[in-house]
Amino acid sequence: MSKPPVVFIAGERQHAGKTVTSLGVISAIARIIDPKDIGYFKPVGQEMVTLPNGERIDKDVRIVKEFTGLDMPDMGMLSPVRVISGVTRDYITGNNQKTITADFEKNIHRTMESLSNKKLIIAEGTGHPGVGSVVGLSNARVANLLGAKILYLVGGGIGRTLDELEVDLSYFSHHHSRVAGVLFNKVLPPKVDMMKEVLTEESLDRIFPEWDPSLKVFGYMPQVKYLNNPSMHLISQSFKDHRTLKCGRCASAWHLACRKVKIVSQGNNAFDPSTSLRPRDIAVIGGGSHRRLKRIVEFNHQLPGEKLGGLILTCSNTMPDAETLSLLAQSCLPTIAVRQDTADTDMTLHKCFTNTKLQLYDRLKHQHIVELFAEHFDAERFIKSYGL
Repeated sequence: MSKPPVVFIAGERQHAGKTVTSLGVISAIARIIDPKDIGYFKPVGQEMVTLPNGERIDKDVRIVKEFTGLDMPDMGMLSPVRVISGVTRDYITGNNQKTITADFEKNIHRTMESLSNKKLIIAEGTGHPGVGSVVGLSNARVANLLGAKILYLVGGGIGRTLDELEVDLSYFSHHHSRVAGVLFNKVLPPKVDMMKEVLTEESLDRIFPEWDPSLKVFGYMPQVKYLNNPSMHLISQSFKDHRTLKCGRCASAWHLACRKVKIVSQGNNAFDPSTSLRPRDIAVIGGGSHRRLKRIVEFNHQLPGEKLGGLILTCSNTMPDAETLSLLAQSCLPTIAVRQDTADTDMTLHKCFTNTKLQLYDRLKHQHIVELFAEHFDAERFIKSYGL
């Protein structure tokens, strides 16, 4: 039996949108070919989740299973190499690197064999193109191992985008990897038309003439509002020592993507929520600031449509007092109290906003992804380019 063609999704960096693209591509091509003929796996994974049976697998495998409904009876098989904490250290300090890499490769080949009945396989890369090289399995090496053609994700823009392409395409060329096409991702909506006019397949062929066949462009994906933003539920998990406050009936609000972080630093007399806060914002305020807290709660209640995203009370060494709890009792505002000061809280929030990935409850985000790829991704041309 001949092996099915493999699409290897690679990106310019971590959080470039590889999982979103996997979901989007699967949803788009499932309109043309039967979903049972589509396979997916994550050859090399770094961030694990625990399944009900106790097995640890890459979290993206579970996300794709949950949202796409693909036939994935053995999720463990679809996460063949798991680079968890300590693996790279042991690999470097040991004296059997070749054996370890060979075992990893056998696991990947075993997964490919399990998907041999599919007509097309989506293999999701990890991090930037060189990630995994420490254990002999960079994205380029894995793509070659699979005999895959690479779909490369690069951010929107002109100059920076071409700079990223120059570096990463050179890396793939050095490793003799096959890059079939490019997907311009997270393009600012007002700049989509300009990119379509400037970064055409003809211009890419002139700039990167060494690629034969020449690079194809499969889409210019506009940035989606809030798609990469965390919810208060996810944010709360970023704080090791915190208390979740029950503030009225607001269970669904904990899973809405937030907009921006707003640190309330003005004094009580100067603070006006209507000029500094917008719907879905997270307000960060000292735990003992009762008068400013009351204004935030009242402002949130008066908002006609979308409410604030959440509230974080800092420096809560003894955790919220009775007056604070009374003010928040019926606010329906997702709230956590943390022991950190405002500066440390801001650092934690910055990391959370920078490193947000899809969660199992993000149904609305997945629907946005499906709609995005239905409109902006050339699925039929993509399928033909990858051998179907």
